[in-house]
Amino acid sequence: MAFHDLTPDKSAPPNCKQLFGLGSKFIPTPPKTTGQLGLKKTLERFNRDLRLKVHFAGEESDSDEDADHKSKLYVKSKWTPPDQITPSWVLTRVNRFSKKVGELFRCKNAPSNLDTLQQELLELLPSDPTYLFPETDKGLGPCAVKFTQYLDDVLVHLCNDEVYERLTEEEALLYADVIHADITEWLKKYRGTIGEHAYKFISEHINNNLSSPFGQFYVLYKIHKGIGDDGKWPTRPVSSDVTSLPHALMGSGSLKF
Repeated sequence: MAFHDLTPDKSAPPNCKQLFGLGSKFIPTPPKTTGQLGLKKTLERFNRDLRLKVHFAGEESDSDEDADHKSKLYVKSKWTPPDQITPSWVLTRVNRFSKKVGELFRCKNAPSNLDTLQQELLELLPSDPTYLFPETDKGLGPCAVKFTQYLDDVLVHLCNDEVYERLTEEEALLYADVIHADITEWLKKYRGTIGEHAYKFISEHINNNLSSPFGQFYVLYKIHKGIGDDGKWPTRPVSSDVTSLPHALMGSGSLKF
């Protein structure tokens, strides 16, 4: 189990290693098994997927329009072929399959893959603002740091005026408006080139992110470097644009111009 207590006084709650050492990809089992409600959502998706496969079966083309349709940049459709245009054999088979599968699922208590102490800690930590449990650099597992400690380590980077420039909220929002206008103008100019699907995808993304147009900043602890002479752990700064306005453009690199 990989877990690292990086708090200055080694005060991470007991049993943290037993919980976080399971890894960030570990998923606790739900308290109940899949019942009719959970199965209903799955069967609805299966029903829609099958209808779409049947509806569009055999439609192949090498045209530019078809190539645009296969673009990775597209707004996911919610359309489902209605009963009137779906072959009767599809409806019959889906109904029979759903009925038979439904007979196999009953909601009941499920055994947990966490022991009692791990479950108690998992319930306690979200309400305790004292500690954070970020990832370490190089994939060396999660660690424990104090919230104030994490803030200090982040500000070491953000207060470096040789790298970062501090903006007022008004200035930041103004820059966001400029970026939005630039992307919108770019979309209008190259709409015919990038294709309608990519155009709609990028447009929807920037409009959805307009209310919160900025990226995210966080740090990873470089435990492989060892603790510094100042008693602090070195960190790697990460600026993620996943929630920012330009993020959708990152996927446009695969588009052909």
